[in-house]
Amino acid sequence: MLIANMSPRTTGKTTDTGWLSHALLEDEEGYEVEGYDADHSKQFWSWSQPGKGNFSFPVHLKASAKFHQEVVPPTGKRIAMVDCGHTENHIFIADSLLRIADLVILHMSPTAADWERIVEPETAKPFKDILASSAPLRATGRKPETWVLLNRTVANASSTGYYREEMIKEGYNVFTTVIPRSERFGDSMGGPVEGAAKTAFGALVTEMKKRGLLPVGDQEVRR
Repeated sequence: MLIANMSPRTTGKTTDTGWLSHALLEDEEGYEVEGYDADHSKQFWSWSQPGKGNFSFPVHLKASAKFHQEVVPPTGKRIAMVDCGHTENHIFIADSLLRIADLVILHMSPTAADWERIVEPETAKPFKDILASSAPLRATGRKPETWVLLNRTVANASSTGYYREEMIKEGYNVFTTVIPRSERFGDSMGGPVEGAAKTAFGALVTEMKKRGLLPVGDQEVRR
């Protein structure tokens, strides 16, 4: 399956993608991971390189508006993790990726700024409209399954619950698992990722399996 990690602007998306990729690798289900950097910044790819993150899986450069023509989503327990360029600036890459994504994870901090960028941007297209416009171009005729991941959360802060409810009101699915604000995550880009399954990202993988968003056993995820 192909998981598209997306956001209108920077909200820890690349960091989340790297850690979630490793949590999938470390999971008992035995997932295999292949990475794609669909962002011109090349941060996901750069992080993966020898002497930096030394990732045990390949990350391919693929910031292309023809992504859907050039990449075939894998099957079984092989998962393509894609770090997509910001939709505000790279809408054609996002549109291409959404044509074949099995799952979209929308990365969002529980802040007014991120809510506005997603729901009511001043000059860009609301993310909900971006998703809707992909439906006629997809084999299923439906927009891809999409879940919001709240990150950079602060323990006991009211903002987490508030923006969870606001996103639910907007019609989004929101993961129960949140990614806390943490120096371990915030300063991790450029170095190895270890013990991801024992962090919130491991809890996220567990939640995704329970919700039927990841293949389990011999069962494929069907969209």
